[in-house]
Amino acid sequence: MKRYLSPGAYLRRPRIAGLLMACLMVGTVAAQDLEEPGGFVEDEDRARIESADHLRYEPSEGMYYLNGNVVFSHKEIKLYCDEAIYDYDSNSAVAKGHPRVVDPETTITGDLVEANFDDEVAAISGNVTAVTQKKPAAGAEATPPTEGSSDRPPRDLNELREKRTTITAEHMNYEYADTIERTTATGRVKAVQEDKTVYANQAVYEEKPEIITLTGDVRIITDKGDELRCPSAVISISEDWIRAENVQVVGKRRQSEGDQAPPAEETPAAEQSPSAEPPAEESPPAAQSEG
Repeated sequence: MKRYLSPGAYLRRPRIAGLLMACLMVGTVAAQDLEEPGGFVEDEDRARIESADHLRYEPSEGMYYLNGNVVFSHKEIKLYCDEAIYDYDSNSAVAKGHPRVVDPETTITGDLVEANFDDEVAAISGNVTAVTQKKPAAGAEATPPTEGSSDRPPRDLNELREKRTTITAEHMNYEYADTIERTTATGRVKAVQEDKTVYANQAVYEEKPEIITLTGDVRIITDKGDELRCPSAVISISEDWIRAENVQVVGKRRQSEGDQAPPAEETPAAEQSPSAEPPAEESPPAAQSEG
């Protein structure tokens, strides 16, 4: 049987076709105007969360809660930890669980890291250890540390910069801005380099002039056993000199196995009184036995 379309059907079909054509045209224009995301937009002023096993975001708080293999990056540093809280508004993070701050030449570990990425500073507290080793100059090959210490001073600046330094303290403030680059360690600081060990209540290392300023009950012990004690001292990393004032004690080299005992006159000058004479009643043992 032949079917006839109602008059209205002929009117509706062009309308539907026209609607479809209009949608296709709009879609074509939209496709030309819209662009797919081309990846992350880097904002060097804000820290970047590179990875985390688990992330929870609370929009009302502006807080990220991160767990498992957490990695932040900012400028030339990276912050690693097991768990962290990141405050988006203040651009800061509190990291714990084996946290460590790493830059191209230094690794700092502790129990807790509080990083303010806007101020470009990280505060590390609790069992703090910093290991730093300057990169050799371009074209120079690094000399790996050897067992024990060398009896000679560094041949040149490049060799000096390759020395490995380990610093332990209770607290460390690490400022990594290009204009500052300063690390302040407090809480009975100990710094060990292959040719010297330093103790102080505070140590401030400034990257640009490459000097360390020590204050508070300073002790500097060389690999030969010479010891210097003073209230404060300044050590140049680049030129390998030490400057101190109000020196209290400069010790002599400690006796090692096979060395002969030093004569009595080699007692450190700071520990003997120039005008002191032995009391008259102190006679040699032989003279006492004759009586």
